[in-house]
Amino acid sequence: MPVNIEQASPNLNSKLINTNLIKPRLENNNNINNNNNNEKKFLSEFLRLKVEGNQLFKVREFEKANQKFKQLNNLISSNKKQISNEIITKDQLIEYLQIQIQCCLLTNDWKTSLEACTKLLELDPNNLKAFHQRATSYKHLKDYDESILDLERLIELDPKNKSAKSELKNIKNLIYNNNN
Repeated sequence: MPVNIEQASPNLNSKLINTNLIKPRLENNNNINNNNNNEKKFLSEFLRLKVEGNQLFKVREFEKANQKFKQLNNLISSNKKQISNEIITKDQLIEYLQIQIQCCLLTNDWKTSLEACTKLLELDPNNLKAFHQRATSYKHLKDYDESILDLERLIELDPKNKSAKSELKNIKNLIYNNNN
């Protein structure tokens, strides 16, 4: 004999059909699907730009490669959430930044090199090469004090680094000569 649910428990039926309880779950599922799609699009675009930049670098098209990496910077800046969710790895970021810095140095794009070195040092605070490259960028931008600070930090991390010691001496001489 069938049981009438409303007669057995009038509150049970309203609890089972309460759309206010079901609706947020459906919305959350839609948000998860949208986030997954956004993350996939972001990762796809990130990888596309990174690969294109790398290919241009390999064929010595440094200006064009740098433009791809600038597009990549813009993509990352406008999608901070994907980075915080670790959609792309720290190593992937470091790899593209290292290549971008090389492009910038080869094309005398000191400002972008400085920005990329700073980002790289945020990810890898003891990256010796990034300190040296940033010091070089500061020097070309005539910010000698910052260049000296980076070279001193580099020498602190690598006391046997002859190149950094020589560059530090050159910048101090440059300052001295400019002041006299």
